[in-house]
Amino acid sequence: MPKELGYDVSDESRNYVIPGMQHKYRETALAVISQDCHVTCDWCFRKRLFEGEDLEHDAIIDPAEALAYIREHSEIRSVLMTGGDALLAAPELVREMLDGIAEMKHIHNVRFGTRALVHDPYFYAARLPNHYCKTVYVVLHILRPEELREPLRDVVDSFPRYQFLVQTPLLRGINDDSQLLADLWHKCCEFRIKPYYVFQCRPVKGNEKYLLTFKEGHEIFAGAQNRCTGVVKPARYVMSSRSGKWEIVGRDSGEIILRCHQGADPNMAGTLRRVSANLHWWDLPRPHENPDS
Repeated sequence: MPKELGYDVSDESRNYVIPGMQHKYRETALAVISQDCHVTCDWCFRKRLFEGEDLEHDAIIDPAEALAYIREHSEIRSVLMTGGDALLAAPELVREMLDGIAEMKHIHNVRFGTRALVHDPYFYAARLPNHYCKTVYVVLHILRPEELREPLRDVVDSFPRYQFLVQTPLLRGINDDSQLLADLWHKCCEFRIKPYYVFQCRPVKGNEKYLLTFKEGHEIFAGAQNRCTGVVKPARYVMSSRSGKWEIVGRDSGEIILRCHQGADPNMAGTLRRVSANLHWWDLPRPHENPDS
């Protein structure tokens, strides 16, 4: 178990370039467009937004300021709208952001992160932009196959130009089962939703009961992939840490092998690390810090 759990274990605070906008990865700008959710998940990794943490940088973006930053940084290719839940954002804010982004040739796609669409598909579908000129990805937060209901299939079918993805935090006592994870991916494919990421549960304060070791998580993930054909199992098992997104790619004896999928420092991409398989979390150590602590 990590020795100390805080509300920002991945140091998101240092990635803010203006209030409400992170630019951690060279090609991606993350825009906080909402601080609300349909339901507050007990395992949320940004629960600091709901726990009275008064952090100036976690503010909702100012659209004019955010668009000016994106316009000035031509290396950005993708804008991730998130929060909170992106589909609970003020419609006028979303409209202003999308209108501004539509004029920027260097932006290839826009992503909306949401769980609200899973809870109430028909209601929140009305908040998705329609006939947008950029490629739109809707990234759904889904834990278990029974959350995929017919109204969600209807919504996916009604947006044929959009690409729907699913990302799943791996949580002890909720979805820590290989067959369940494989069933989720199979059902997602039936719904035209592509498996995207399986996340190691971020060890923020309050998440202790959901944490799995790398060994446990990798056994579940590998077991799920073993129950699927190639087209059903494109998901990557990752952790989002302060140094970047690390893919958990394999086990070797008592160690787990991590590959830098995308680094805050672009030169880290593709590098490997080996750490104890009994850890719940890992990152590059700060000075005078033990990486296995």
